Amino acid sequence: MNLLGWEFTLSRKQDASIDQIIRRLEAAYETYSGIVVTPENCEESPTVQAIVNAISMKISTLPVHILRKQTREGREIKEQLPSHPVARLLNKPNDYLTAPNYWLDAVSWIVRYGTYTAIKARGVTGPIRRLFPVHPRDVQIEQEEDGTLTFRITREGGQREYEQDEVHHVRGRASDGIHGDSPVVKAREAIALEIAAQRFGASFFGNGAMPSVVFKYLEGFKASAELEKAFLDDFKAAYNKRGRFKAMLLPRGIEIDDSISVENDKAQFLETRKLQRTVIAAAWGVPPHLVGDLEKGTFNNVEQQSIDFQQAVVLPYVRLFEASMERDLLTDEDRRDGVVVRFNLDGNLRGDFKTRQEGLRIQREAGVISPNDWRENEGMNPIDEDDGGDAYWQQGPSGQQGQAKPPPAEEV
Repeated sequence: MNLLGWEFTLSRKQDASIDQIIRRLEAAYETYSGIVVTPENCEESPTVQAIVNAISMKISTLPVHILRKQTREGREIKEQLPSHPVARLLNKPNDYLTAPNYWLDAVSWIVRYGTYTAIKARGVTGPIRRLFPVHPRDVQIEQEEDGTLTFRITREGGQREYEQDEVHHVRGRASDGIHGDSPVVKAREAIALEIAAQRFGASFFGNGAMPSVVFKYLEGFKASAELEKAFLDDFKAAYNKRGRFKAMLLPRGIEIDDSISVENDKAQFLETRKLQRTVIAAAWGVPPHLVGDLEKGTFNNVEQQSIDFQQAVVLPYVRLFEASMERDLLTDEDRRDGVVVRFNLDGNLRGDFKTRQEGLRIQREAGVISPNDWRENEGMNPIDEDDGGDAYWQQGPSGQQGQAKPPPAEEV
């Protein structure tokens, strides 16, 4: 049995109970720090939670368009198809999920588990009418001898097998070529260390990490074990957590010895927290400012890091979904007609709007590009040649901007 990328061999003599499976899962996911890290509980790490939120929130806000690629006068144009069945499907995946909710869940799962699967429900006339997401833990994938994949999906009614064309499947990198690798599993030691440091900090500041006060008996005084336990229990009940700053009166025969203290700066507690935040963010390629690290952030480098985030993190996930949707949701006729699925990234991958337009304006005034070149760069359709769509500017005699000129005619 495959569960979350791990193979479990069950005995034929007896079925494995849920407790046995959980124990084996814990053993598989346990780290050297003693903390079990899985894609399910990984968001106990603030950094992982920030990463999942940053990627899923960004992609869930991007419009998804169904386009048809065509060629007009030697230029590629894209015609939007808002009435296409897949466009309607992605606008309303099913009766209980809105489009943003659908993408929040889908992206969250592939970021944590490395895989995403949805069951396709077709209408009477043939097109896919609904997509029903399935949690990665409920999906087992096996490759048949002919190379096709079989999906064994467990739902409330039991387990059922689905052929490859009955599901929509997206995955990231796969070590075995079938099951997507979970980034959480790959980085679980780093995640566990951050969780351990966070738990230590919570316990320390809650006055429970270590004894800060040591008591000792006066010379010649000895109390019974029952009295010792009663005193310690009463002390913890009265002075633990919120009561730790109250006044204290020690009973006869007991005095306070030297206190025990830990200076967090010397213990490098804060440095450990900062380092783990950086290490975990680097595992997903997410810039530091998106996980709350603004120590070295400036206006200029944060803006550039945001562009890098779009290019190095958001774009790869977007391309994974686009390619999988084109394979699983479009028909053969759609693909022959040049129909594609595209997230609308606008100018997010090419710098901020003002800087991008200034660069294009420089090229336009230098006669390098035409209005249609400019429009094509911005993802817009060209304008007619009669309206100056293919005209280039030329410099006047004094170096000033002159009139537009058409592209040079071909020699006969």
